[in-house]
Parts: sequence; C-alpha cells; structure tokens
Amino acid sequence: MGNHCKDINTVCNCNKLFNEKTLHPLVSIINLSGKCEDKEIKLNTYSVLIQEHPQLRSGGRKPYDFNAATIFFRSPDKRINIVGENDCLQSGKLLIFDTDLLCGTNLGKQIKNYTFFKYKPESESLHVSAAELKTIYNCIDNINRELQWGIDKFSSTIISNKIELLLNYCCRFYERQFITRHDASDGTYDTIHHEIDDYMLNGKIHKMGMPCTCCFSRRLNLSSAYINDLIKYESGKDFASYLQIRRIEIAKQMIVANKKSDAYIALALGFGGVANFTKLFMQITGMTTEEYRK
Repeated sequence: MGNHCKDINTVCNCNKLFNEKTLHPLVSIINLSGKCEDKEIKLNTYSVLIQEHPQLRSGGRKPYDFNAATIFFRSPDKRINIVGENDCLQSGKLLIFDTDLLCGTNLGKQIKNYTFFKYKPESESLHVSAAELKTIYNCIDNINRELQWGIDKFSSTIISNKIELLLNYCCRFYERQFITRHDASDGTYDTIHHEIDDYMLNGKIHKMGMPCTCCFSRRLNLSSAYINDLIKYESGKDFASYLQIRRIEIAKQMIVANKKSDAYIALALGFGGVANFTKLFMQITGMTTEEYRK
C-alpha cells in the first residue's frame, strides 16, 4: 500500500478506488473489504466510516467502551484512514455523500448541528454495541436500497432523509457514550472547569476577552466541538452560557471572600462596565450585588 494520501474529488473517483459501481453521483456505500492501494484518502464529501472489531486504542476506545464497531465521522476535505492494524484493510462500510446532495433538503439545514463531524477521529469517535451496530446497518441497508432504485426527482430528498435518520441514531449513541463515560468524563470536565476559572482569575479575560473553546482544545488534546458537547451534556448549558455562569460564580467569591467592589470586579472579569456586570448578576442570581453582600 502507498504511504501518500490521495485526494478524491468525487464520489465516482472514490468508487473507482474501491472497484465499486456508481449508483448515484453524489452518494455511495463502499464495502471496505475490497482492494485499495492507499492507507489514507482525502475526500471532498462527508464520510461515515464503520470499522468492525476495532483494536482497543482505535478511535480512542477505552476498556469500558463497546467494541462491536467504531464509527468515524469526517467533514469535507478531511483525511480518513482506510486501514486498520498492521496495514490491513478495515472490515466495515464507508458511507460518503457530497454536499450537493443536501441542497434544498432538511439535512442541508441541519448538517451543522451534527457536531461529531468535527470531532478528532483518533480520540473522539463513536464506539457502539452489537445492538447499536445492527441499527446502524439497518440504516445503511435502507440507503442502499434507495440507491438501487435509481435516480429521479425524489431521490435526493429520500436519500438525505435516510442519511439524516442514520445521523440521528448516531446522536443517540453518542449521548449514550457520554453516559457510559460519565465517571471518566468527570475528570475531563473538571479539568475544563479549572482551565476556564484560571483563565478568568489570572486576568486573561480582562486582557484578551471572553475565551472560546479553541483556547483550551490544544492543551487538553480535545476538539472544540467535543468540548462544547461535553460541557452541554455535563452542565446542560452551551459553552457561552456556561462561561457566564462561571464568571458570576467567581464574582460571588470576589464579593464575599475578597470584599471587592463592583467596579473592580467589572474590570477584572472583563464585563466592560459596572452596569453590564450588575445586570448580568441580577439575571443569573435574581438579586443585586448589594443584596448579595448583605
């Protein structure tokens, strides 16, 4: 097998790479047990790669994760690994679909909400049970049956609906994985929590403004999308709302423990003025800063 990464521009070219027939120019399901000369390919399509019987470390799988299969999600222009351990082709399926397929469909409007397409494949992939894998393959089979039907004016809508169902099941299984990993995730969540607090307490928020997930992703070796989703699962809040709550919690500490004034806190925590600080404090706590001091 070659060591280079081949750029694949179209679904048709990807099919040729695996000696698969092209049933639709914008979507394909590829059996990975076929021949392929490349270890990595770079597709300009969305891709869902199902690797059956993965190795322990494949996709970041832990001993407490399910091991029937690991599913990797890649957005357009990202590399995907098509070989497993010892340079052997993976056993499983590869679903690819072009962005043009989504034009005018509900999936086209919702695709940005499937944040796992931005996860790191080496550490944040989805690990499924045998029952979950059966559901995934049922969805794949439904897509394949529609591909066999042929192309007409309904094809794009029906196929995209079936892909959307598959992705919704993947959302459900990722939610389950957050539950399965809850105890281990607690440590990661606590680390993110402390990183955010340190950012605020060390004056960075005053100098550099409110942080985004990218401020922490490299240091924690997590994708920004995964940090967002982990915080939402653990706290029930999106990242921006979570930051505001943490900022007010720190402000509370400054009021009670350090006896700091509203003006000091507003400057130190980057509120851009006392009025902004006291307004947000009231919104979150239900009381004024003076009431809280008493």
